[in-house]
Amino acid sequence: MIRVFICYNPFSGRGKACNMAYAIAEQFVKITCDIEIIATQAGDPRKWLEPKLESQPDAVIVVGGDGTLRQVATVLVSTSIPVYHAGSGTENLFAKSMNTNNATPERALDSVMAGATIGIDTATANGEFMLLMASTGFDAAVVTDLAENRGSSITHFSYIMPCIRQLLKWNPPTVSIVVNGETILENNIGWVVVANSKQYARELNPARNANIADGKLDVVFFPLKGRRSLFKWIRLMHRGTHLHHPDVVYATGETISIHTNNPAPWQLDGDGIGKATEMKLACAPKSLNVLGVK
Repeated sequence: MIRVFICYNPFSGRGKACNMAYAIAEQFVKITCDIEIIATQAGDPRKWLEPKLESQPDAVIVVGGDGTLRQVATVLVSTSIPVYHAGSGTENLFAKSMNTNNATPERALDSVMAGATIGIDTATANGEFMLLMASTGFDAAVVTDLAENRGSSITHFSYIMPCIRQLLKWNPPTVSIVVNGETILENNIGWVVVANSKQYARELNPARNANIADGKLDVVFFPLKGRRSLFKWIRLMHRGTHLHHPDVVYATGETISIHTNNPAPWQLDGDGIGKATEMKLACAPKSLNVLGVK
């Protein structure tokens, strides 16, 4: 008998994740599986999830958004236990990467029973676990603002006021970039994204060439003369032509370091992590097993 954990965020989708978790459980019960449904908790997931892994589940299904997935993946990384993301958050970027966004309970069952997995890369950012991307720029300022003023549940509308506030007061950082020990940019004002996956909010995909299983991280730099020049890059990203612009700096590497002249806000996988003057990122190739990839 296989054993499956179903982890869900009780606040994701205003109850949608909870309903989805139990709907998935019903599918597994039909074929006599050992199921444990686990509501995620605030704080370090190693405290509430790691002890449960002693029972050696055959798979872990995560129902929630990217933040929920990141919580669970932090514990599963470098283990042999595969994860399946049934995305039910605001963006579900990881589920989009793995072709499991808008998954049905039946599809979740089929994927786990088929057992087809792929090893994907993860990364660390100043020692913290990273799954999708990190950045310093307007996006980091917005998610930091949101975290300081958020309610229990987030929708796309939740970002409106943080965007307005940051458009009025945000100043682009002055950055330097080092890739695999080589300086590729020094003391330029702009926005930096370091990506493990090409997926990004609203399908802007600044690092559109990023591959989550190539053993490398992608870094992209957009020079900014002020807040208004940000709109030029967003417009080009919507068109998918931003990487053709001669002012864009794009590189890949196993290790990437970003330095800012002054402390600047950073976001990691869509969550604000505070200010820093240096961010050291390193790829961890094939460190997480994932179900559901086609």
